[in-house]
Amino acid sequence: MWSSLKGKIILRIVVLFLSVSILGLNGCANIGTYNPATGHREFILISSRQEVAMGNDIHRQLESEYKIVENGPLAEKVRRIGSDVAAVADRQEFEYQFYLIDKDEMNAFTVPGGRIYVFKGLAEKLKTDDAIAAVLAHEVGHNTAKHSVKKFQTALGYSLLSYIFFKQLHMKENTRRIAALGTGVLSSIIFAAYSRQDEYQADMLGLRYMSLAGYNPQGMVDAFEILEAEKQRGGEPEFLRTHPHLEDRIKRAKQLIETKGYM
Repeated sequence: MWSSLKGKIILRIVVLFLSVSILGLNGCANIGTYNPATGHREFILISSRQEVAMGNDIHRQLESEYKIVENGPLAEKVRRIGSDVAAVADRQEFEYQFYLIDKDEMNAFTVPGGRIYVFKGLAEKLKTDDAIAAVLAHEVGHNTAKHSVKKFQTALGYSLLSYIFFKQLHMKENTRRIAALGTGVLSSIIFAAYSRQDEYQADMLGLRYMSLAGYNPQGMVDAFEILEAEKQRGGEPEFLRTHPHLEDRIKRAKQLIETKGYM
């Protein structure tokens, strides 16, 4: 199923990139689909159905690499809190799913299509439901803003253009190689670092979602302070090394809580 969807995705990306280049429509404000999470019109060539298929493909890879905790109080808590937050998210066209990975690591991430993962090491450090809600709401924010999909689309689009413009291969071989390109690009882009702008945007959306779901937004400040304490002890989580400074995120979160009147 993914191979067929991948071919359609590739074709749509090629057509769009060539059309935009020829017509010079890169900055046109009334092109694309409006995303209520970001407040902007966006060129997203990957449909929600295709996005879910991408997430399913990655989930199968993750199941072969990690042990996912299916039962137990902590796994059930992650699913319960995640469901609360997801219920108020801007995007509701797919089912959000939350997983606890049995690994003593301070990390959490999401893949396209609403699948969100938190490592046991991080979940155990977050002592309150509000702090857990903050982490999960942040990852839901990445989903609603389509950050992973945008990275994948951009990276794959540029790779495709290099094949097309330089004509390195014959047509049939070129088509086959381009189709094969998708899987490698997909995995590398999903786990690559988000930009600082994306991280701040996910924080902002996360605060809104957890507030709407009935959790105390102060939980996001608490979660950041827990991560900051871990960093001071010399155990800085690997994923934080590519994120904005925690001090800046704490400051911004406090400002948003105050200015937006979150309760």
